Amino acid sequence: MQDLLSKLMARRGQYVTLSTRRPVKMRKGQPEVFKLSTYTVRVGVNYDNIGAVKEKREAGELPEKNAGLPWGEWMEFPYTIGYKGETYLRCTLAHGTSHKATVAFELEDGTSIEREQVQIMALASEFKSSEDRDNDVFNIKLSSITQLHEKV
Repeated sequence: MQDLLSKLMARRGQYVTLSTRRPVKMRKGQPEVFKLSTYTVRVGVNYDNIGAVKEKREAGELPEKNAGLPWGEWMEFPYTIGYKGETYLRCTLAHGTSHKATVAFELEDGTSIEREQVQIMALASEFKSSEDRDNDVFNIKLSSITQLHEKV
């Protein structure tokens, strides 16, 4: 894990492509399902320096001053957040991309499962619309990163 974090810290401010695998929050009695995502993100950008955030502050959509993190504490500002014994990587999206570039779902044994099937079995919070999210920044649990794609 430390090796991955070191590689990511060496790419501060750069765009990187990450793949993740994390458990989906399921309703009681349902099988364990994992969400596989691939993101193109920029690592370690100060939230207050993002153009869209500045515009939202000027338009009154956001408070004039940053209220701080809603959870966790900065381990290394603005790169990593610590929360409940986990390390999270602070990311911004590459321009013109959606929150998740590629998404698939699989059962614990690696068998693919369709999104529609997962939606029936999972908690509704797993399928928030992009309008319900702050898409300027988001955090990825370091332990869920399965691959840092190197440039070819």
